[in-house]
Amino acid sequence: MPPAGPAVVPPPGHLAIGGVVRLLCEVRLAILVVAFVSSVVQATITPLGVLMVAVAAPFSYVPARTWERRGDLLSRSGILLACDLVTTVIVLLALQGELMMVYAAATVSLLGVVVGMRLALVMAIPVALTLLAENRAMAAGDLRWLVLCAGAVGVVGMAWAGGALGTALRAQAAVANELAASQARRAATLERVRIARDLHDTVAGDLAGATLLGQTLVRRLERDEADAEAQDLARALLTVCRTAHADTRTALGELRRAETAAPDDLAEVCERWADRTGIACTAELDPSITQLAADLASDVKAVVLELLENVRRHSGAASVTVRVAVVQDEVHVEVTDDGRGLDDDKVDAVGTDGHFGIVGIRERARSRGGHVHHRHPAGGGLSTLVTFGVRTRSAVPS
Repeated sequence: MPPAGPAVVPPPGHLAIGGVVRLLCEVRLAILVVAFVSSVVQATITPLGVLMVAVAAPFSYVPARTWERRGDLLSRSGILLACDLVTTVIVLLALQGELMMVYAAATVSLLGVVVGMRLALVMAIPVALTLLAENRAMAAGDLRWLVLCAGAVGVVGMAWAGGALGTALRAQAAVANELAASQARRAATLERVRIARDLHDTVAGDLAGATLLGQTLVRRLERDEADAEAQDLARALLTVCRTAHADTRTALGELRRAETAAPDDLAEVCERWADRTGIACTAELDPSITQLAADLASDVKAVVLELLENVRRHSGAASVTVRVAVVQDEVHVEVTDDGRGLDDDKVDAVGTDGHFGIVGIRERARSRGGHVHHRHPAGGGLSTLVTFGVRTRSAVPS
């Protein structure tokens, strides 16, 4: 069977925005330090200001230092995000000044990058209103209100910009991951071709020669009327050589076809496998699989072939059913046989102890956001369900 291609697991989404998150958090920390020192020098600091600086600092320090490890948790915690927003509003009230407008802009930009544009725009409203509220304390004729109004508008704009930046970074990471996956599949294809060529030039040729020698040996023993036991041994040796040669040729064919066959030839694959093994094989194929992207179709075919070979080698089954269907945004590949199945305590261990060679299948499924599940049908045997995240030929990366 063709070796499983390298699994390229999509990176978590929070890693794509990690650099920007750290930068904005460091900007907020720097502003807090400068504003605090400035207030101390000017003797305008209040106990509330000291307290709020101490409370606000961890909301920037912790993400800046631990985003790679905890970013997914921090970005999905509504409580932490709400606390950060409330703390920002109170800090703006406690440490007033033009510098705090930069802090407000950094905060809403950070929220936009993390939670997206729509929610960030909503969360930017209380920050903008807080900046506008400072107009009340200004004396008549103080033109700083123009700066505060511009800052309030700028805060909303920075929330929009942060959301757009976060979306762009995630899309860029998705494209980069897709490119890496494509390159890995190409490398795997080249490796399969190299293995096929080496097998053809070495093992296949040697087995063909061994088969010819076996035929010559059988004919000579029959001609010389050797004892029956020697003739039986020679015939058994010839049968083994022929079988090994046929299996090698089959493997060579699958190695060559693994990345080039169209998705709609699965029925032919199942038919050829049934003819070769003598095990009845029923293929139930969803017509929509013809619309699958070529790389996904290749993974589906490779998984079907691997599962069928597992049935041949280990199940002792008399019949097998292959079902491939597109279910919403997933491709389901299910292979069910009527063989001996597995003990209940071994089902979860499949793939962890080398049993059934399922590791490669799990890698393929995991690289596309899927999984592998085993169960025992009511009539006996074993059913293996493999799921893949689907992308059709016409799909456009989001």
